[in-house]
Amino acid sequence: MLNQFFKNGINLGGYLSQYDIIINPSSEEEMKKHLDTFITEENIRQIASWHFDHVRIPLDGCLFFDRDSRRLKEEPMKYLDQCLSYCSRNGLNAILDLHYIWGHTFGQMDQPTALMTDKELRSYFVSFWVNMAEHYQGYKGTTLLFELFNEMCDATGYRWNSLYKEAVEAIREIDPERMILVGTNYVNSVGYLDRLDLIDDENVFYNFHYYEPNVFTHQKAHFSEEFRTYAKSIAYPDDISDYIHFLEEHEQFAAEHPLMNGKTLRNDHELMLSLMKPAKDFTEYSGHEAFCSEFGVIDTAEEKEAVKWLKDFMELCDSYGIGHSMWNYKCLDFELVDENNEIVRPEIVEFLTGYNESSRAEK
Repeated sequence: MLNQFFKNGINLGGYLSQYDIIINPSSEEEMKKHLDTFITEENIRQIASWHFDHVRIPLDGCLFFDRDSRRLKEEPMKYLDQCLSYCSRNGLNAILDLHYIWGHTFGQMDQPTALMTDKELRSYFVSFWVNMAEHYQGYKGTTLLFELFNEMCDATGYRWNSLYKEAVEAIREIDPERMILVGTNYVNSVGYLDRLDLIDDENVFYNFHYYEPNVFTHQKAHFSEEFRTYAKSIAYPDDISDYIHFLEEHEQFAAEHPLMNGKTLRNDHELMLSLMKPAKDFTEYSGHEAFCSEFGVIDTAEEKEAVKWLKDFMELCDSYGIGHSMWNYKCLDFELVDENNEIVRPEIVEFLTGYNESSRAEK
């Protein structure tokens, strides 16, 4: 059922979350200008023209939720509702992704984050979704999916399972049928799908992210100490034995790539098959649908190489019945268009348009 509505999508990162990376607003006026101009109906119309069937909208909980009143803030919600109206008019479904909230520390797996241990912070998380459920109760504009959290990190190994089930239960008291997406632990690792506690609810689905191997999808990333140090271009397919040796010499980086331990020395389709096996097993044995809410290749990679990797990954997901949402439409280093709405990766756009059109025709 999930694949019927959310098969080929793209992220709107940088709009209602991670905007500080793009503009770092210093005033309310600057923030308002960003919200008024970053994503317009013309952007949504363009996405629809590329034959995507949905967008994923990352949301910053600190922007949307008032801790004192425990209510959603009116002004940000106006922009979210406006974006959803654009989607509805242009035939796109939407995922609401809580991308950040107080107490979460990205990548922290050596000790529990405050979100996992602090009772009040956990209550904010649940209240955020209670408010969203109330706001969109009975909403008919477009098919709407709640993604409870982006790239959870739970060093305890079980507190996220407890928290997500508490949130689902609270949503169900308001909206018995809202589709809900629950992500894996360790920044949505595909290798952690088998560590999720699954619940008997036909409208709850489970998701992961896929950027493996990072040496290809994040090559030369300016925001990564690892890939600033290992500043080499990687093709697809390609020999990556030099990178494996690099990890052996830099244990602090090797710890960030547990899925690569003992794997092949080549970045190719066989490696992708191996690393995606947990997703294949999940769809085959769990009785639940899986979804990939982020994947993509950084703009410092050669575009033709990125297209080959994207094609292999999307075809593999399709063969497993897994829908997917690519990162990212605008800005944030993985973009298809820049801050001026100019297409900056035309080969990828051409590939995605043709692929999405063929995929829709098969539905």
